[in-house]
Amino acid sequence: MPLSLSKVQYVLFDWDGTLANNRDIVVFSLEKVLAEFGLPKWDEVKSKRDPRLSLWDNFYNIFGDKAKEAYGKYLQTYRQQIPSRLKSFPYAAETLQYCKEQGADLIIMTNKDRRLLDIELPILYDTSLFSRIVCAHEAPRDKPYPEHIYYALRGFLSPLEINTEKVWMIGDSNQDSDCAIAAGVLPIRVNEALFEDAGYKSGHICYYKGFKELLADLQKNK
Repeated sequence: MPLSLSKVQYVLFDWDGTLANNRDIVVFSLEKVLAEFGLPKWDEVKSKRDPRLSLWDNFYNIFGDKAKEAYGKYLQTYRQQIPSRLKSFPYAAETLQYCKEQGADLIIMTNKDRRLLDIELPILYDTSLFSRIVCAHEAPRDKPYPEHIYYALRGFLSPLEINTEKVWMIGDSNQDSDCAIAAGVLPIRVNEALFEDAGYKSGHICYYKGFKELLADLQKNK
């Protein structure tokens, strides 16, 4: 379907795998912590992951009663990797700027721990681009539940005012598009999900290989 920003008021962006190209940081940090706790590599233990939960919350499914200790080690390892490994995706900054120029307010809505997001965001983007930033455990429930979007838009739009013309959700995973569909906003998928769950391709979702293709479509349908 052709996309036009002409009526869009808010564009919500996921962070990991969407605006931040940090897949190798996540995998490296996970693998290191799994090894420290004598567990198999991620490909062997990821079946324990609940796709309805953030990575943070999934530590309880993977590490059990040692989840807090393991997550602390993950945070430490992850932070150490940020300076050398964190990257953005091609045309992500240009897409943000274009959406802003067309009059849309930009919001980051992520299941990521704010302690990490606050480090990464200013490295990659001008923080003034964003009207609001919502991280894990700040809404009543995180993605894929619609409460995350309702919370991100609180004070801007009520749930009854939200629709696919006014609000878009741009992400890389089923969590993002499921959340968008549940809340009644337009789901747009870019890039390749790190923890993609075998599933579906929905006609309700706009799929793009990356931001280059998305930006070209937006400019074409100005």
